[in-house]
Amino acid sequence: MFEEISFYPGNVTYEDFNIDLNKPLDYEDDGLKEDMFKVQYPDNFILDIGWYDGVNNFIIYVIKDFDWDNPVIRTECDLVHLRYHIEICTLFIRELLSKK
Repeated sequence: MFEEISFYPGNVTYEDFNIDLNKPLDYEDDGLKEDMFKVQYPDNFILDIGWYDGVNNFIIYVIKDFDWDNPVIRTECDLVHLRYHIEICTLFIRELLSKK
């Protein structure tokens, strides 16, 4: 699903996003988990994607300096809007990095 998204200048460090886009999420018990996708960026930025049962949505975090208690961005979305939110977050990280 993420092949067409540019994560530049980040490096994908974890990828376990095995969701069948043709099946309802109700049938994805094994694939929905907190740790699904992670990208490491320069200056200690992380983009992290996971599924959280408590909210029944994907949550995208942008983290700086491993401070998970104070994310730079935390956004929730469903599968339909996931790609859009990921692209917004990657653009945001690039913008922050360009100001260095």
